[in-house]
Amino acid sequence: MTYFVDIVANWFSTIGFNAFFARLASSCLCALTIALGSMVFCFTVSMLLKRFIISRKEIRHHYQKTAKLRSALLRLVFFWILQEWLPETFNWNEWTSHNISRLLSIAMVISTALAVCAAVTWLMSLEKVRSNAKNLSSKVMVQILKIITWCAASIIIISILMNKSPVLILSGLGALTAVLMLIFKDSIVGLVAGIQVAQNDMVRVGDWITMSKFNADGTVIDIALTTVKVRNFDNTVTMIPSSALISDAFVNWRYMSLSKGRRIKRPVWISATSIREMTAEFKKDLVDRNLILETDNPISNLSAFEIWLLRMLEENDDITKELTCMVRQTEPSDTGIPVEIYAFTKTRDWEEYEKIQTAIFDLIYITAQKFSLQIYQRTGDKYLPAS
Repeated sequence: MTYFVDIVANWFSTIGFNAFFARLASSCLCALTIALGSMVFCFTVSMLLKRFIISRKEIRHHYQKTAKLRSALLRLVFFWILQEWLPETFNWNEWTSHNISRLLSIAMVISTALAVCAAVTWLMSLEKVRSNAKNLSSKVMVQILKIITWCAASIIIISILMNKSPVLILSGLGALTAVLMLIFKDSIVGLVAGIQVAQNDMVRVGDWITMSKFNADGTVIDIALTTVKVRNFDNTVTMIPSSALISDAFVNWRYMSLSKGRRIKRPVWISATSIREMTAEFKKDLVDRNLILETDNPISNLSAFEIWLLRMLEENDDITKELTCMVRQTEPSDTGIPVEIYAFTKTRDWEEYEKIQTAIFDLIYITAQKFSLQIYQRTGDKYLPAS
C-alpha cells in the first residue's frame, strides 16, 4: 500500500503540490479508494448471501434475524479491511497512523460484539423452532452471553483508549467490586435468580402458573433474564421478578397437564340429620331402582350412597382407571359430613375437565335425594322429599 501512496504522491507533486500536501492528498485518496472498495466487496457478498443462503426455506422463517446477522458480519469484515490497510496509507505520519489504528480497533471491537450478539440471537431462534423449546434456559443463556460480550468489549475499548493492558483494567475494577455490587444489587439478584430458574426448569413459556402475591393466574407468555410476563385469564398482564420465583411460593400447573389425568378432589356436604340406618325395606327399594346391588351390605343410607357413587365413577368413561379413584369421608364439621370424590379425568383440557366435573356433581345432587340424603345448605331451605 505504501508503494501506491508514493506513486500517487509523486503525481500530485508533478502538478504543483508541495511534499506534505501531496502525501496527505495521496493518503486520503488511497483511503477513500480502500473504503469504497470494501463497501463494494461487502455489498457483493451481501447479495450473494441473500441469493444463495437466506433464500433457503429454513432460513427464510428467520429473515429479520438473519438479515441482522448478515449486516453485523459484513460490518465486521468492512472494518477489518480498513484496519488492515488504512493505517499503512498514513504511515508517513506516526501520530495520524496510530490514532486511525486506535479508532479502527474500537470499531472492530464494537462490530465484533454486535456480530456475536446477532449470532447468538439467530442461533437461539433456530434452536427454538427445531426443538420447540419453551423453557427459560436458551433465552437466559443468550442474555448472559450478551452481557458478558458487552462487558468484555467495554473493558477492551477502555484499554485501547488508555493504552493499557485489559488485565490492568480488570485489576482496577476489582477494587470497585463492592461499590458495583451495591449499585447493581437488584440486577445481580435478578440475574442469579434467572439462572437458577433456568437451571431447575421451574417455568416455561406456555405454562399456567398461579402466584397470589402478584395476582398472577394465567399463562406465561415471555421469560426474560430478570422478569417473567404472565397473561392472566382476564387478559391483564402481570410482570413477576425472576427473584420472586425463587423466594416466594407459586403453583405451576405444567406437570398436571403432562400427567395421565387431571384430579377431581371435591366434597359433597351431607346433612347429618338425614343419615339413617339401612332397613331391609329401604335396601330392597334401592336395589329395585338399580342404585345398589343385592350383594352390597350398607349399614346406612350414607354408606349406600357412597357405594353407588364409587361404582358410578368406576363406570364413567371420562374417569381414568390408571390413577386413584375413590370415595371417602373426611372430618365432619358444622357444615355437615363431607363425602369427597378423589378421581382423575382422562382429559387434561380445562374446559372438558369442568364439563365432566359439573356433570358428575349434577348427577350426585339429583341422586342423593333417592337415598333420603340432604345436601347441606347453610340457608336452611327445605329440601324436596326423596322421590
